[in-house]
Amino acid sequence: MAGLLHSRFRILLAATVAAVVAAFLLPGTGIDRFAFAASVRSVANPPFFITGNGKPGDPWKLRTLSAEPAVDDAAPVVVALGDDPDGFFQSSPAAPIDIAVVLRNFPRLGADKAAVGIVLAWDEPDPMGLTALDNVLDRFDSLVMCAPLGRGAVPEPLPAAFRRASLPAAGIDGADSLPVVNRIPFPGVILGGSATAGFQNIDSEPTTGSIPLLARWDDRVVFAFPLLAAMQRLDVPPEKLEIRLGEYLRLGNEGPVLPIDSRGRFAVSSLQHPDPAVVRARDTIDREEALATDGHPVLFRDDRSAADDATRRFSALLAPALATLASRDGLSETTAYLRLRPNTEWTLLAIIAVAAFLACLRGGMSRGVLLAVLAAMIVAVQLLAFGLADRWLPGLPALAATAAAALVSLIPVRVVAKPPAPKPLPREPDPEPEAPPPEPKSKPSAKKAAKKAPAKKAARKTPARKSAPKKRGK
Repeated sequence: MAGLLHSRFRILLAATVAAVVAAFLLPGTGIDRFAFAASVRSVANPPFFITGNGKPGDPWKLRTLSAEPAVDDAAPVVVALGDDPDGFFQSSPAAPIDIAVVLRNFPRLGADKAAVGIVLAWDEPDPMGLTALDNVLDRFDSLVMCAPLGRGAVPEPLPAAFRRASLPAAGIDGADSLPVVNRIPFPGVILGGSATAGFQNIDSEPTTGSIPLLARWDDRVVFAFPLLAAMQRLDVPPEKLEIRLGEYLRLGNEGPVLPIDSRGRFAVSSLQHPDPAVVRARDTIDREEALATDGHPVLFRDDRSAADDATRRFSALLAPALATLASRDGLSETTAYLRLRPNTEWTLLAIIAVAAFLACLRGGMSRGVLLAVLAAMIVAVQLLAFGLADRWLPGLPALAATAAAALVSLIPVRVVAKPPAPKPLPREPDPEPEAPPPEPKSKPSAKKAAKKAPAKKAARKTPARKSAPKKRGK
């Protein structure tokens, strides 16, 4: 019986020790963070941002994507280069001098920032027109250009405009999974002397329901034109980007958060579709009303019906992509998940340890069912407190106490019982005292016998023999 009591006591001792050790060691560790992230996934969709260390002085903190839609002021002002049936421009498609005339009016109309979503490349351009175009491009305070990218057998050096808007690939985990590019398929693309450039599309990538935002050129990561235009609108330099492939891309510390996959793509289904103001390119020449009054860049896109399919798809997604990527309604307010007071936590852990101990007193299947129910209750209460009260309970130490009690209860215990005391034998009656053996009759001692023997012989007198008489001398 003493051995059985000892085996039960060690279950309670193991549960208590496990709860205490886990309560001191687990907060702030990777296991605790993983449990907190799993709780977050039960109530929110990624990406989300977890800070803190889960301890009473610095509890876990959470920021998630805001459920509010993008505001209308995120929609850009669009200048569209459309068809020219009336022959307003010098040539069709528009020549370099025509593009220069349109862009020269942007600063006059208050647009010192521009995002040119048109690939400026011609087979046999007019040198005078190219010179005029270069002079106009240098007048902008901020200018973003675009060009398609591809991958060829012979790599080309990274153009300066793309390098200015790029990041080292070594600083981004998983950059090897990004699409690889090493050239511009079109020769002679104009990118401006001081502008930055993003890619229009990637020739080697198939058309999918996602927009590629990142690509790798040698040891640098370059950006898509819509992302670069959004960064221009928010005044976010490349160094302020936070990129976690497979999770999110954040534009600045407080900027929008964009969910991306491991290849740096953003889902088209996530785009907002605002109704931007569209101005025809030819109307900018005689226009007096300002294009941009808030200092935001003006988007210049190609709406020509004769453009190739890739260009038409790109132009159709430009305004929605820029409005979505530049929307500031990205993150919710920070929520702190406080811990309970220490005395309350220790009381809860003591109750769990006793409950696990009592469950282990049952044998067979009943013990397993009770322990499973206890663990399920711990998880349920943990999630309810997380979702309803913004509290982070000591669920992991409670589960550790339950698991320790379960494991110790499975260890077989050898109980050594004391041997039973031997039964007393029935008392036998005392034996009767034996009579002393009869003393033997005393035998005459040898001395007496020796004395008596001559006497007997003496009793029988033997006549003495007469000796012959001696003769006397004469």
